[in-house]
Amino acid sequence: MNEIAQWSDLFQHSVNTFFSKIIISLPRVLGAAVILLLGWLLAKLISKAIQRVLKALKFNKLAEKIKAQDFLERANIKSSPSQLIGRFAYWILILLVIIIAADTLGWTAISEEISRLIAYLPQLLAAVVFFIVGVYIATFVRDVITGATRTLGISAGKVISSFVFYLLLILVALTALEQAGIDTSIITSNLIIIIGSIMAAAAISYGFASRTVLSNILGSFFGRKTFRMGQKIEIDGQQGTIVAMTNVSVTIRLNEKEKLVVPARELIAKQIKILE
Repeated sequence: MNEIAQWSDLFQHSVNTFFSKIIISLPRVLGAAVILLLGWLLAKLISKAIQRVLKALKFNKLAEKIKAQDFLERANIKSSPSQLIGRFAYWILILLVIIIAADTLGWTAISEEISRLIAYLPQLLAAVVFFIVGVYIATFVRDVITGATRTLGISAGKVISSFVFYLLLILVALTALEQAGIDTSIITSNLIIIIGSIMAAAAISYGFASRTVLSNILGSFFGRKTFRMGQKIEIDGQQGTIVAMTNVSVTIRLNEKEKLVVPARELIAKQIKILE
């Protein structure tokens, strides 16, 4: 019976302690709820006010001039720039309200972590702004190169402008990540290796592809010292008169109806008989 009485007293003491703690913490809970409710209403009002002020200042039209709206559409963001700024302010205020509510409840760990997040947001915002401006500049440079190469008649202008654009985009992205506090050393080293490999492969392939053209150019350069227009020669058993010499070929008139086009490298690679 004594043991039952002890267990009964222990249970009663636990229940009394539980309810006493609830009664003590109830004002804090109610206060935190009121803070959250009022803070939410205040954040909504301030967000709407910011959006209206930005619209009155024609902020969206200014964003259209720098093509910020096009960038948002490409990112599948349907909100206008003023709405984005209003929502950003809304969530900043909500986080501040949560910090106050957490401090009211004594949840210091939560308030400290959210405070660190808020302190990091300006750095993140600066990185996002830098990335947007960098993409705009890279797009402008690409358009300038495309227009210039089109005017000069360079057929590979689109390829060159695209290469420059993506190179600038990579540099902008890496710089934005560093601004956001992210270590990009591994990414940078890997990108350097990849870009170096691509350029080396392109140089080697271009060298193999252009070796015939280069040999013809060299043949034409050295051949002009020996051969000239109007000279009669014999090559591979065919006789004719040189009527044209370019950087890559030599045209020989065999007769009134036939002409023979010979690669310029043949002028130094083969035995040619000069008849006149």
